[in-house]
Amino acid sequence: MSHDWNSSLSSEWPPDDVRDEYLARWEIAVLTSIFLTTLIGNSLVLLALYTRRRYQRRKFTRMYFFILHLSIADLLTGLLDVLPQLAWDITFRFQGGAVLCKLIKFGQPFGLYLSSYILTVTAIDRHYAICYPFSYCGITSRRSKMMVYGAWMLAVILCIPQIFIFSYTEISPGVWECWATFYLKYGERAYITWYSIMQFLLPFIVLVYTYTRICMSIWTSSKMSGVVDLKRRNKASFSQRNRDPLISKAMINTVKQTIVVVTLYIITNIPFIGCELWATWDPKASTSPFFTGAAFTILSLLNSLTSCVNPWIYFAFNKELRTALTNFFCRKKDYSLTYDIDARQNALDVPSSTSPFISRISRLISSKIFE
Repeated sequence: MSHDWNSSLSSEWPPDDVRDEYLARWEIAVLTSIFLTTLIGNSLVLLALYTRRRYQRRKFTRMYFFILHLSIADLLTGLLDVLPQLAWDITFRFQGGAVLCKLIKFGQPFGLYLSSYILTVTAIDRHYAICYPFSYCGITSRRSKMMVYGAWMLAVILCIPQIFIFSYTEISPGVWECWATFYLKYGERAYITWYSIMQFLLPFIVLVYTYTRICMSIWTSSKMSGVVDLKRRNKASFSQRNRDPLISKAMINTVKQTIVVVTLYIITNIPFIGCELWATWDPKASTSPFFTGAAFTILSLLNSLTSCVNPWIYFAFNKELRTALTNFFCRKKDYSLTYDIDARQNALDVPSSTSPFISRISRLISSKIFE
């Protein structure tokens, strides 16, 4: 039986104190893999960001600031959610007492909430940068930071109900467990539905809307750029025609990276959220072979899977982070990272075939987007 923070919400007491040891070994193996991958991957991302900042002595751009906090959120998911769950599965019954029970239950969803809302804040920031570039020029980096800090505060607030729902309870004679108790008839349904909306559905709606608008804006800008290139084909070189005056290649690469992160966030959350909602709302779910089988138990452990894949996406799409990490392990302190410089140059370079007005506006917008 899984002890994941949201998979044992029923207040019904178990008939005995036994478990499927074969399934328990699989749970431990899955959680160990997720924890190690999350810990190593996000630690490497933070190390790469530290190396870039220390040896280049450059401030974080907005995108790097978002990556920093998303990596911290994913690391907290591993430390506050996956690690306690792993220890819990090893010992079978919770061994921490009443205070630790409430602390662990408060911390387990924290990284999940935080990751969801930092992704949402990142999407909103990119949406304004690409869809409303002239307005975005007036948005300072301080405003972006305030949105991220707001995501931290919201994550803390959303975790508070956990303290009151879970307690160290004697679930059967002589058997104590960190257990969820709902005093209202529909309390469990209401809470799981509320969690699903706040942790997944609400961010999902914002992410789909913003990135749909972003893709449409990029497509429209590319189409307009193609028309300009067609009219000036005889005056512009091939390399110039492949540059977009307003949407740079670096910006498109950033959007691609974020879209992949968001897509995997959706893919890894839907099975868990779907299983929990089904188990809560279907009266026959508890007697279903799927509910009592291994598949449901393993799926209930995968809600933190996105935290272990995100860092590898950052490295796959960001040459500068890879270079920083490589140079750190090679103990090279005097080096130049060219990816961000090239990205800024690509953002600032405008084809000579464009009008001087568009050229000046493009440089202004790009400098704000990558500051």
